[in-house]
Amino acid sequence: MADTDSSQRVQEILTQATEELKSIKVPNDDQLEYDLGNLLVSNNNTLDETLTRDPEKIDSYLHNLARDSIQALLNRVWELPSERIDSDIYATLPKPTTRLPREKPVPKPRPPTKWEKYAREKGINNRKKDKKVWDDVLKRWVPRFGYRKIAAEKEKNWVKEVPSNADPFEDQFAKAAEMKKENVAKNEFQRLRNIAKNKKIKVPSVGVTGNEYASKNELSMAMHHAKHATASRGKFQPELPNEKKVKGLGKKRKIEFTTGSGQVEKKRNIEVLEKMDKPSLNLDGAIHKEIRDENVAMDLKRKGGKVYGRRSKMGGRHRTKSDHKSLKLGTGFQGKGKGKGKGKGKPKGKPNVGAKKKIGGPKMQGKGRPAGKGKMKGKGKGK
Repeated sequence: MADTDSSQRVQEILTQATEELKSIKVPNDDQLEYDLGNLLVSNNNTLDETLTRDPEKIDSYLHNLARDSIQALLNRVWELPSERIDSDIYATLPKPTTRLPREKPVPKPRPPTKWEKYAREKGINNRKKDKKVWDDVLKRWVPRFGYRKIAAEKEKNWVKEVPSNADPFEDQFAKAAEMKKENVAKNEFQRLRNIAKNKKIKVPSVGVTGNEYASKNELSMAMHHAKHATASRGKFQPELPNEKKVKGLGKKRKIEFTTGSGQVEKKRNIEVLEKMDKPSLNLDGAIHKEIRDENVAMDLKRKGGKVYGRRSKMGGRHRTKSDHKSLKLGTGFQGKGKGKGKGKGKPKGKPNVGAKKKIGGPKMQGKGRPAGKGKMKGKGKGK
């Protein structure tokens, strides 16, 4: 019983598999258009409107059409000449018949370089050079390029002859290396100039000699850079007669927009305020100064002296310790100043005998007390 059930199950699986595997024969495959070069197949027949309008059958209908078209295309590919390479079969496709549009335009041919134009005019043909050349000095084949070529040159040119007109202490090996660097830089510059010329980019001619197409502004710019190529940045270079300054070298002022969002202007103003120098408050110095003034005032008060204020901003000499002492003893002090004025009141006591007179007029007292007990008031300037 079990064997009968298993055999029926196998039969059902085989039947289902044969139903899923469709035939490779496609009906009406001659009505399709083929382009085997592009692996393209086109079906120009009209679609069945009854099936395309039915939402339940349209997917299966279109799927069957696509399957039949691809099967017909593969049948035609298998008819092409083929060959086997390493257990793989390769078919030779014919030339395409359908002209497909390009995504980008056809690239233009590269314009010839300066050397290619010269070689064409002179009839010079490029020939492929050998990778190795025979060296008569080393008696062996030497690579034309690469690190082995450099090693061979060092082995061959281990000594260099100093020319008769050269400095005997000059390093000829360093001179040769410098000339090689200059040639490499020149070739690189020529390559970049050819690229810029092909892309129609203007190449600056500053520092380049032999440019017959240089304009007046370019020559002025080259002269400006040559004058400023000194250690002093051209500060001591003499100017030519009627020489004009080159325009366009200064920094251009960037004009800020006044319209738009106010946040940008606010941010710009805050940055300006942050860059401004703000006076820093020396808190320790201010505290020490206040304590010192208080100590001086308390000391004078304890000794019975008079506490005097700070120097006036309007002028006047600051009293020294000797002046305060002379005032306390009643001898007075000699003030400095030029003024013309009359004193009010009669002095009592002896005048100051030690007072000096100025040539051309009497010496006037400044703000303060005169000699003796009398009080003198006088303001002004005079002789």
